Amino acid sequence: MLGIAIGPRVARVGRLGPDGRPTVTVTDLAGADPVADPASALAALGAGATDEEAALALPATADRRAEARLRRAAEDVGLRVGRIVPEPVAAAVHYGAIAEGVHRTVLVADQTAAAVDLTVLAITPDLTVRVVTTRTAPLADDHGLAALARELAEAAPDAVLLSGDLYATPARRADIESLPEAQGLTVRCRTPELAVVHGLLLLADFGLLRVATGPAPASTGFPPPLEDPEPGAWPTPAEDPEPHGIPPVSALKDRDNPPPADSDPTTSQGRGEPRDQPPPPRGEPQTATIPKGRGELPDQPPPPRSEPPPPTTPEPNPAPPPEPQSSPEPRTHPSPEAPRRRSVPVTQLQAIRRDDHLLVLWAWPDTALTARVRWRREDASAGGDGPRDGDIRCQRRVYEHDGGLDLRLGRGAVTLTVEALVPDPAVDTEGAASLRIAAEPPIVEYEPTLRRRLNGTRYATVTFATRTGCDLPAVHVVHGLGRYRPTSTAEGAVLHEVPAQRLHAGAPLVVKFPFPGTRGPSWLVCFPADAPDTDIDLRPTALHRLRVT
Repeated sequence: MLGIAIGPRVARVGRLGPDGRPTVTVTDLAGADPVADPASALAALGAGATDEEAALALPATADRRAEARLRRAAEDVGLRVGRIVPEPVAAAVHYGAIAEGVHRTVLVADQTAAAVDLTVLAITPDLTVRVVTTRTAPLADDHGLAALARELAEAAPDAVLLSGDLYATPARRADIESLPEAQGLTVRCRTPELAVVHGLLLLADFGLLRVATGPAPASTGFPPPLEDPEPGAWPTPAEDPEPHGIPPVSALKDRDNPPPADSDPTTSQGRGEPRDQPPPPRGEPQTATIPKGRGELPDQPPPPRSEPPPPTTPEPNPAPPPEPQSSPEPRTHPSPEAPRRRSVPVTQLQAIRRDDHLLVLWAWPDTALTARVRWRREDASAGGDGPRDGDIRCQRRVYEHDGGLDLRLGRGAVTLTVEALVPDPAVDTEGAASLRIAAEPPIVEYEPTLRRRLNGTRYATVTFATRTGCDLPAVHVVHGLGRYRPTSTAEGAVLHEVPAQRLHAGAPLVVKFPFPGTRGPSWLVCFPADAPDTDIDLRPTALHRLRVT
């Protein structure tokens, strides 16, 4: 794989050597404009007619049309274009700033010939990188350093990433670290001259990487941690006045226990006689009196609610109404804040294939009781039930009881990420461990049977079936004699050859051929005609069914 970074005046071509280290070739474009005319730039690099896969980078200021021109030019010279990303994104991949499960903002300072490009990248946990802003400043008279200080004050990034030959000088990095706006920030400067090319070569490990433009959304898409504070005391609600038309509790008691006849008429009443008492003061709720006789209606209905009470002459020196007694305020205890759980990568992440199941294993941190597991099936047609991707929580006690996490994801390629949730506030590392499991070959099952016609001749039938569609290679049906089942084509005679063909799911393939007369035990076993080049798993439905006589 090639990594090609084309700048305004210089282009770099990187390639991984046998030892895994990148080797970079620098080419001067001699005043050519690679953005407007990428074909001439690629011709100057000598990258044509290679039929290799290439990842290319463009300046962050290039638009979609420049990207389309670069893709067409690369395909015209014989390259297979894998990805085209902006140079700041490739530099962020080189420094490891992009990882699944992290949310951060970085400032990439990419030095070109006489200017510096300052790009702000917003990285979200779903492996999405957004190019927020890009500005270019000249390097002369410390204009680039002043522009970098202004960018730090406006964007407030979490780290500064340096890219370009200029920043290979330790004094340049020291100038940036001495800025007041850079105090407390991490300034990364590891082989800045190879940052873009090395990041392009590492793009093969970021199959889910997405590049967008604009600021990141306010919501990250991940739910906040659950809070379970201690509930405080419920406040005492204000006492509601008695509604109109409903008797108070004391009136209901008086109805069942009527007062004596010689009682004071001001405090008692006869059957159907209303009380002779002054109307209530203005502003107090009025209550209707229910007569004591069961089933009897009062002589006059109460006035409607909308009509105000008739004016009355106030008595001299009326007694002030009693002040309502306020209930004491309930005591509430401050609820403790739930600890914020941080996601940390697990260690020793591995997965064991069990047909269409995956047994996922990892080492838990000491303080972690919950882990978050996410997966994405890259080939949904490779078997397995369920959605294409998923996100679940795994409890540690369940994991230890079951001996791992069992997932039924089919036999296709799967990308897993596992992060442990810890409540330790001292942990300052967030992220997730990632693992990509390669696809397993599709399974083709076969079953031989033996039949006898009425004339005494015998014929054999072999049925091939698969749960997923695949290309069946040429197959040899081998007949072996003796007590032991043949394990290769050399241990028997080839009775029939099945040609290579497409095998559809749910549509068995049945082949029939004559079977020679034999005595004693015999076997029918199938082997691929080209064993080293086969890409399927050919297996019998049961071993004992291979013995036909």
